[in-house]
Amino acid sequence: MSANREISADKFVFGCHRFGFGPAPGGGPVIVEKHVVPMVKTAWEQGIRTFDSAVLYRATLQFGQALEALHIDPNSVRLQTKCLRYLGLSVDAKEHQPELSLQGTPARYHGLTDKWDTSPTAVEQQICRERIEYGGASLAGVALHDPPDMEKQVGLVWEKDIRPAVEFLKKAKRSGFIERIGLGIKEPGFVNRFVTEEPGTLDYAGITFCPAILDQLLPVIAQSREQKFQITLMGINYGQAFTLTEDPLTAPPFLYNYEVANAEERALMSRFYRICGSTPLLHLAAAVAGLLVAHFPESVTQIVTATGTPARLVETMRLIREAHVPAPVWSELKAAGLIPKEFPVS
Repeated sequence: MSANREISADKFVFGCHRFGFGPAPGGGPVIVEKHVVPMVKTAWEQGIRTFDSAVLYRATLQFGQALEALHIDPNSVRLQTKCLRYLGLSVDAKEHQPELSLQGTPARYHGLTDKWDTSPTAVEQQICRERIEYGGASLAGVALHDPPDMEKQVGLVWEKDIRPAVEFLKKAKRSGFIERIGLGIKEPGFVNRFVTEEPGTLDYAGITFCPAILDQLLPVIAQSREQKFQITLMGINYGQAFTLTEDPLTAPPFLYNYEVANAEERALMSRFYRICGSTPLLHLAAAVAGLLVAHFPESVTQIVTATGTPARLVETMRLIREAHVPAPVWSELKAAGLIPKEFPVS
């Protein structure tokens, strides 16, 4: 496989997830001056101008503070965020985030937990808070955050939980307050459900990415060309499952798709690990993301990097452009059914 994929800086988006959840490098809580400012500075220097956050991430205030500290005009960056989930008192409420995600949360968010409120009033409050906290005049995009998770956790009624929120976002888009309406989801199959229920609404589908979902993702790419929406690869697995350097079957607990990996997920990741051999899992994930952008440039328009240190951000961007996976590894992954046979590997 030839490397040096031509991927411009505007295809990269910095994921603000760790600005709220951490963990900070070396452990402990997130501190803006120590952890957030250097990351934003490096992203800016690398040419990144779009940042991805969410009310749930508890991250946008820290991002806005970093912009102020760096004297970067917030209107010179593009912030895309998410709604439906909000922060409320942790009284008689279940925390849906795993402890591995919460260990670096800044003190101001202690005692709060994630809840669901999909009403138009709540959506307005959620996105206004995000706009205020980062400091710009408008939002580059607002995605409906994890409706499949909502269905599993508390139940979902489309006419009550999705359509009113969508109608409010349409009004906000017409007013110029937001530019695009999207999804932020872990399950690619939900895209088809959404475009069927809300035709002509979707501007972008943010999908939690790892090579293991390619068989589900390729049909969504085909659908994106027909339905005229774009795809964002959400990058949490760059920072978790696909960075493991030991067999996932015996590795310490790690996150897979925002949750602590279960036995089935450990076994799946172990198959990737054993086939990749001396090729690091991160190299495979980065190469797949880069190939998706290179081969489907009109559909796959954003790669969200989720990294914890400036050096890691620079390295991740380099790997997306240059990571090499030997031809025998590609062949074995395809033979094992872990990578679709039709996926272009060069």
